[in-house]
Amino acid sequence: MKRRTFVRGLGAGIALGPAAFSASAANALGPEAVSPHLTRIHQPFLITAKEAQAWHVAKDSLGGPTLAGSPSWKNFLEITERELRARGVTDVFRNAWTYDRWFTSDWPDDTNWTLTIDGKKIRVASYGANSGMTAAAGVTGALVAYRQGMSGEALKGKIVVIPPGPPFWEVRGARAASPFGDYEYLSEAETFPNPLVPNSAGIGSSPFGRMNVQGHADELQKAGAAGMLWVVDLSYEALAGTYNFPVPARYNLPTLLLDREAGAEAIAAANSGTQATLRLIAQTEKAAPYQLFGFLPGKHYGTPAEEQVMLVTHTDGPSISQDNGAFGILGIVHYLSQIPQTERPRTVMIFLDARHYMPGAERAFAEQDYAAKHPDFYKSVVAAVGIEHLGQVEYLDLPNKPRHRTGQPEPSTVWVTNNQALLDLAIAAVKDNGLKRVQVQCPGRKGMHGGDQGPWYGLGAIAGRIGVPGSATMGSMTGYWSTRARIEALDAQHFVTQVATMAQITGALLTADMAQLRPQGKTSS
Repeated sequence: MKRRTFVRGLGAGIALGPAAFSASAANALGPEAVSPHLTRIHQPFLITAKEAQAWHVAKDSLGGPTLAGSPSWKNFLEITERELRARGVTDVFRNAWTYDRWFTSDWPDDTNWTLTIDGKKIRVASYGANSGMTAAAGVTGALVAYRQGMSGEALKGKIVVIPPGPPFWEVRGARAASPFGDYEYLSEAETFPNPLVPNSAGIGSSPFGRMNVQGHADELQKAGAAGMLWVVDLSYEALAGTYNFPVPARYNLPTLLLDREAGAEAIAAANSGTQATLRLIAQTEKAAPYQLFGFLPGKHYGTPAEEQVMLVTHTDGPSISQDNGAFGILGIVHYLSQIPQTERPRTVMIFLDARHYMPGAERAFAEQDYAAKHPDFYKSVVAAVGIEHLGQVEYLDLPNKPRHRTGQPEPSTVWVTNNQALLDLAIAAVKDNGLKRVQVQCPGRKGMHGGDQGPWYGLGAIAGRIGVPGSATMGSMTGYWSTRARIEALDAQHFVTQVATMAQITGALLTADMAQLRPQGKTSS
């Protein structure tokens, strides 16, 4: 049976016939049968921590970030697609395009990004993504500390030091700028950052929200600056290997990232007009990332009665877990595939996106999105589930204790669209599976303390955009913007618990009366 007609101009994939199913999946118990294992986890169907660990070891086998179109990303997607197919996912297709991928060496290999000030080598934490390149000898110019309103003449030919700004929670508001806000349910409150107190447990240990280099880059580039040094108020241990996010579009102003100590040295040198040499040796190549789609058939698959629950995530990122939502989806599919197709009332549609860490992120590649050229693609989607940042352990970066593990799982969030019945389902899934250090939020309405519960982070927010019931989960990312967070930064058992929780929510969406879960009012995203 041909399930999808693939448009050749959009990518290299083709629509394929159904994969082989296991004997248990072919065992029909009757047209109205619905498995009880959809709404309460049956432990023998879950992946094991050992299996989850093996997936991530294979993902990390080439080392370094899995950025769209890179060798490591290709390895990750090949593993994911192979494992999805082995579990009955069918009609798999790719929506591919090409772009010029910019890259350099990655931490701990800093040989291609160096800084010397007055002949002294300065320790550099990372490079500015997509920021152009220098010749082998680098660029040399006087240092100048940036001040708002500086003239173009004062910046021309200079290596400009951007001092750290005020803490991001002061600029944007504690709840809006951090993953923590008011909530509907909170597990293990005694080990969770106080969501009502800014920076109560080192929220500032993450550079998230403080690395929006695009505005400065455009201004300095226009003025003819020679380079940019971006200072972040973190220790070297926390900043080393960071891939700046939001990811800027390509620009031509060689940029390096400095921690607070190296930054203070650069600012002092800038105040005296000292000369510096900045090197950033990079290259570009034509890369071909793609969105990957597939379907775990429900009992009405391929008929006018078919309804779909979409599982969505991104597949690109710098660390072991920034992009491992694809393995989370694989874990859910592993679970659901052991339930007979005839007992799965709805189809699972899988959507793995590759644009999150591309230059300018999803908004810069909106036209490449498969749904942009196929506006009816979501017409059968009745619910959506987002999965990101799984199996993380917590890192903090404190003034008296640089980047370190706390021994706790990373705090995380489970979001739901605004509906009490769906909220009850999500809280039950968290409790049933013993998920640790998690808040359940329902953006769009006030939480238990009368505060805001938003915004909804991540690709799972698509539920609100297309107006269907939805849920999503994400870790808070205290140490995972960095390429140094590799396999040792993964807690495989915690990953399995998160998969179980979201599999139970997905199973409930496969069986529920959608009229009872319809979003009520606006869902913040």
